[in-house]
Amino acid sequence: MSTPDTIFEALTSKLRRVSPLAAMFDAAEDTLLADRPEGFTPEDIGQLAWDSLPECERGDAWNEFKYTYWAARQNDLEARARYEREQKTRTALATALDDREMALVLGNEVSPELNADIARLARTLIGGAR
Repeated sequence: MSTPDTIFEALTSKLRRVSPLAAMFDAAEDTLLADRPEGFTPEDIGQLAWDSLPECERGDAWNEFKYTYWAARQNDLEARARYEREQKTRTALATALDDREMALVLGNEVSPELNADIARLARTLIGGAR
């Protein structure tokens, strides 16, 4: 026989669980938005979230802070590497666009090859190269 507890557990078992730190972080941001409409820093949010956590949740929260910092660093490193990898393509696209604009300003026809190069370079940058 189903009880309200087993029904609740069945209904919520597939939902994403929000950590206490994430809940406190969201609440801290909401509080600061209301209390300081002139602005605040991410550190303000983090400090208020940390201060609002019950002592028993701080161990797991500290590990979550460390992991989140590590994940953010990894994302930054990947974004920087991607930017550097794509720099030649961006430069080539800018040059091709300048060449196209110059041809149009001078009243010349733009070659199909130049248009194809621009399309290829643009697709490369947006991730749709073939």
